[in-house]
Amino acid sequence: MIEKKKNKKVYKKGLNLLEAYPIKFSESVVFVKYDGPVDNFSFPFPDKKVEHIIVNLCPTEPWALPTRAILKNETPDFLNKLEAVRTEYFPDSHCHVVVNHQESSLVNEAERYKSQKDWLSIHTMEPVYPYDTPVLIVKNILGLDIAFGQNTIELGILLLDPQTITGIFEYYIQKNEFNTRLIPISGTGLNENKILKVRPGTPVERILETHVKAGIKYRVFLDGPLNGTEVEDLTQKIDWSVKNIVVLEERDYKTPFPYLKVNKLLFTTSLMGELRRCVYCNFCDDICPVNLEPALYWHCYTRGEKHKARLYALEKCIECGLCSFICPSKLELLHVIRECKS
Repeated sequence: MIEKKKNKKVYKKGLNLLEAYPIKFSESVVFVKYDGPVDNFSFPFPDKKVEHIIVNLCPTEPWALPTRAILKNETPDFLNKLEAVRTEYFPDSHCHVVVNHQESSLVNEAERYKSQKDWLSIHTMEPVYPYDTPVLIVKNILGLDIAFGQNTIELGILLLDPQTITGIFEYYIQKNEFNTRLIPISGTGLNENKILKVRPGTPVERILETHVKAGIKYRVFLDGPLNGTEVEDLTQKIDWSVKNIVVLEERDYKTPFPYLKVNKLLFTTSLMGELRRCVYCNFCDDICPVNLEPALYWHCYTRGEKHKARLYALEKCIECGLCSFICPSKLELLHVIRECKS
């Protein structure tokens, strides 16, 4: 949450990225043409009984697909699709829809719909990253502790992406063709932030070819630069799991305290953390949403004692990437944590 004191932002246990880096997307949705082979929609229905379905309509990352693009101002229609999916495939489940408490009209619409639906609960949440990660959202909604990376189906919990609900409804229930996914693209390397309609199976270079600024070097991330994956080969094809694409103009220097530079995503490319030192500021401790001390892992790593990092509850790390982002020395803490885990 962000507390404002004396005009200074103090970050505690998470970061309001939507406030720090507000991103506006073009209102129009652009269809990406691609004549090559594409992947049809499919959903791996679980064998285990589903007791709870959690649907997140409160994105916490500015590069995520905006709720308006998902609902198209037709909240009851979306919830009708959810009810149809539940009735057809998960009749014993209770559905939990999570919405941004700041979107009062959405909250009111959802509450009105829910008034006569005993299978549905509406939960409001602060749009603070990474509150919507599986570990935290399951804890906050159901009060259950799960391990990072644990398959929630083992506990009878199904986490559904809103577009997946639409896909199940259209493809399996309505028997309609469903082979496109909405993918928001944003970042300092683009001419304009757009929402694209893309067929999974389309190469990244085809998706971006008319949108990247001319004459720049840039980096491409699937599902955000904090904990997503960097695309090394632009011929890579996206699949149904890709939620967004971020394109950042390449820099060759580190920017201290990037969170003070509002409206700009100042992620960097060249100088790696091992060229700098920990300054014992405790920023990474303050921002960690699961109350860990990431600097301890750094010191274990630099001493060649990766195995000792496990003594400091390393398994509880949810790999959100906030420690790397907040570090004034720009130590590659997430990279180190993953190395220590392995």
